[in-house]
Amino acid sequence: MKLAEWRRKQAMTQAELATALGCSQSYVSQIERAVGAIVPGAAVMLAIFELTQGAVQPNDFYSLPPQQQAA
Repeated sequence: MKLAEWRRKQAMTQAELATALGCSQSYVSQIERAVGAIVPGAAVMLAIFELTQGAVQPNDFYSLPPQQQAA
């Protein structure tokens, strides 16, 4: 799940999310829009994972093709 999608489902603003993550609103905006291929650093990525209880995972920040299930 993308971070912006999770945030909207929680009815949070970018500013509220930024406060919860300990970063700036502009950084949250950059992450959500993937400006300049921004991938959050390890500390922020861990905070996102914990805050979203695993709904947003590190791989969600990369454009990876869907994986096929092994038969």
